[in-house]
Amino acid sequence: MMKKILITNDDGLHAPGLTTLVYELQRTGRYDLRVVAPEKEQSGVGHCITIHWPLFAEKVALPDRISNVPAFRVLGTPADCVKLAITNLFPDFAPDMVVSGINRGPNVGMNAFYSGTVGGAMEACMNGLPAIALSLDIPKNGMWHYGLASELCVPIIDEAMQVGLPPWTALNVNVPNRAQTEIKGTKLTSQGKSGFKEFYVEETAEGARRKFRLEGEMVYRDDDPLIDAVAVRDGWISVTPLGLSMEDKSVHAKVKDWAIFKS
Repeated sequence: MMKKILITNDDGLHAPGLTTLVYELQRTGRYDLRVVAPEKEQSGVGHCITIHWPLFAEKVALPDRISNVPAFRVLGTPADCVKLAITNLFPDFAPDMVVSGINRGPNVGMNAFYSGTVGGAMEACMNGLPAIALSLDIPKNGMWHYGLASELCVPIIDEAMQVGLPPWTALNVNVPNRAQTEIKGTKLTSQGKSGFKEFYVEETAEGARRKFRLEGEMVYRDDDPLIDAVAVRDGWISVTPLGLSMEDKSVHAKVKDWAIFKS
């Protein structure tokens, strides 16, 4: 029996990272696919969900070569898409895995906290479903290698499906954006502290309101080759396991003797 995969992203339903991935997965003949993705780009929304207004979902057709894959677009976030897909949109489709991406840009280090791509995967994780977030690094020459990235991600999805992931976990996968001959392989990595250092550019005010535009550049705060951002920079596909806890266990030993815990 074919394994079932639900696919979402944060770049929008017709983003090339998503459509190329759907094509590559369909081409294997091993997976029964469904797609639920945001109607509009949702980059940077993290794990945001919609609670103050209704969610709107519409059944749509994907491009010709993948038009047989059932799909919905949702006026909401990636987490909304996953939540709605597994509850209402496909009531007879219980996914064996949720895949989010392929994102346009890296989600390494602290970027993962902002990422809608990672948010979609973690929403699946919160619902007890194995999940993988996929992202492609920013190219140096302007060429986005979505086709190659999709081909390289399929074996990772295959193995995760065959071997299984521990409960309540997801994989955060980041692919270097370069020619295949320049990709060194795949590394199991840890999440680091690198990420975009952001700043605001002030633009012409609109009436009494000041207007700002967020910009940023990648800053490497790690040097260990087994840290996600460093591995991707060095030409490796980075695979980082993520869990649901934000707790830092190493801090326990440092604060356990505080006076407030002795009373």
